[in-house]
Amino acid sequence: MIEAGILVHWRRGKLSAALRCVGLILLSAPVAAAQTFIDFDDFSRRLEASTPESRQDVSDSFVRWQQEHGGFPIVEHDSSVVFFFRGSGNEQDVRVTGDFRPSSFFSVYWDSIGSPMTRIGQIFYGRMKFQPDARFDYKFVVDGHSTVDALNPRRVISGPGGGEVSELVMARHRLPTEILVRPGTPRGILSVVQEPWATPKVSIYLPPGYSPSSRYPTLYTADGSAWIGLVQLPTILDNLISSGEIEPIIAVMIDATSDRRGWYYYNPEYLTYLRRVLAYVDSHYPTRRNADQRAHVGTSAGGRASLYVGLELPKLFGKIGMLSPSLDGPAYYYEPYFSDSRRPNHNLRIWLSAGTYEGVIYRDAQTMEAYFKKVGVKTRAVYVHQGHSFGAWRELTPDMLKYLFPPNPDNRHPIGSYKSRLTNVAADKHFRIRLRRNGDNVLAAELRR
Repeated sequence: MIEAGILVHWRRGKLSAALRCVGLILLSAPVAAAQTFIDFDDFSRRLEASTPESRQDVSDSFVRWQQEHGGFPIVEHDSSVVFFFRGSGNEQDVRVTGDFRPSSFFSVYWDSIGSPMTRIGQIFYGRMKFQPDARFDYKFVVDGHSTVDALNPRRVISGPGGGEVSELVMARHRLPTEILVRPGTPRGILSVVQEPWATPKVSIYLPPGYSPSSRYPTLYTADGSAWIGLVQLPTILDNLISSGEIEPIIAVMIDATSDRRGWYYYNPEYLTYLRRVLAYVDSHYPTRRNADQRAHVGTSAGGRASLYVGLELPKLFGKIGMLSPSLDGPAYYYEPYFSDSRRPNHNLRIWLSAGTYEGVIYRDAQTMEAYFKKVGVKTRAVYVHQGHSFGAWRELTPDMLKYLFPPNPDNRHPIGSYKSRLTNVAADKHFRIRLRRNGDNVLAAELRR
């Protein structure tokens, strides 16, 4: 009938009228409108009210809408979070677990069973409430098998979570910009010690503009490869040094043995190896040799090793950093300190942190903070609404470094062959750094790792 009408008008030379006719017919045809939603509760009501045949369209529309309105998981205005899993229809049981669900108060490993989620057709969901500035690692457990959140592009590596997991960031959580790669920022040099004795592996970071004619403080870490690959220490150091927020330092990152727990469990062999590494570094690089110019830091069991180093080697290390330190250990080691028969060096400078979701680690960190302050040791403690996570340690590292290595206004850091003054232009959204030499602007060459 439409074709006949076009033919008639064509024969009369009135093609434009025919096209208008077709346009009216097409406009009158039913068109599927894009669905919009008020929130997740609005979606769930529509989904429950829909027929089995239309549920797929409703859920697809909601996923598209939510991806444009905050993404997944769904963070609501009252700090509630809706974990959302869209299945194939064959799943029988879906649960969620993460930093917020440890297996016990005394363990940082996640509950492998997880919290059950409610099912509507192919959709599984679960609602929880957290602090508005929290950040967590999490995953789904689908019919007993772990999987990341396919709708959430944010992925991280988790020790307690068993590998790659998803990341939840609450609305008021603030990501430190110092942990991000800044284009154009001068980079330090990373190398590995090639000596027969250097097992476990030892990696050394030299700051941007490193000069043998200068003297540098040193930072030593336990779990060296994790600090490089997961905490991303070299990137953080590049940013903080180039912006003048800390003074230029040399970082020495020492790996663990295959028996990591034993290596960091009040082990004299670790102290012996640390002394060997220190002697090598001081003989090959221009370091400052006093204890107050050296720091040892670590995470988890490595944090326990840092405490051990600070208590046993105060003439070598005057600063320690402990991120989520696992302070379990023999009572006989701590008893002399808490009974006042032995005290830590009063010149020791301590930085420590823990997540409020870390159970016994959080409690022990508060205990150690109170103890050190009681005996007059200068201490800074930072507590965050997070779990036992590389993500948390990466975000906390800039604060720790600023505390342990504040900038020295009298020190002029060399960039390339110039003795230059770094000026951090805070208003520059591209993190531009202006370098001056004799009043002339110069461009610093980027030192690539």
